[in-house]
Amino acid sequence: MRNGTTTTTGIPKTRSATGILKQPVNHNRARDIAVIAGVSAIAGSRTTLAPALIFPESKVLTLMAAGETYVDKLPGIGDRIEPVGLITRSISGAVTGAIVSRRKHKSMWLGALIGAAAACAGAYITFYARKKFGKITGTPDPVAGLVEDVAMICLGSILLNDDRI
Repeated sequence: MRNGTTTTTGIPKTRSATGILKQPVNHNRARDIAVIAGVSAIAGSRTTLAPALIFPESKVLTLMAAGETYVDKLPGIGDRIEPVGLITRSISGAVTGAIVSRRKHKSMWLGALIGAAAACAGAYITFYARKKFGKITGTPDPVAGLVEDVAMICLGSILLNDDRI
């Protein structure tokens, strides 16, 4: 903090009429948190997809996400809700949440916590939604997985590219 005018996050403070320092009000706080959670929840579905969506210029992340999308359709792959799957997804969600949070000028720690929780929730939601979708429609699991992939890519693109968000 320099002369009481900024915080350690670099967000400027203003003085009220009474001389009290106040941080500016962010009217989009709930929307920002929803975007952080939504993008991080994608990591619950595909561990590498969320980072690939927030860094679209990274060919490595794009290839990793494409590879994960392919491998997910192979028989014998473990469930995402097993402990190892949840740990990797929560780490990916935490990193994703921290990055999106930083881009929204929010606390990276808060973003990481929201991201990890959203990724775990997203893992369970997408796991059971995919099973239910396949059961109701009679769709084979690899096709249901492809529908899930498209839905997650669309969701991420909307959340990250919509000017209203």
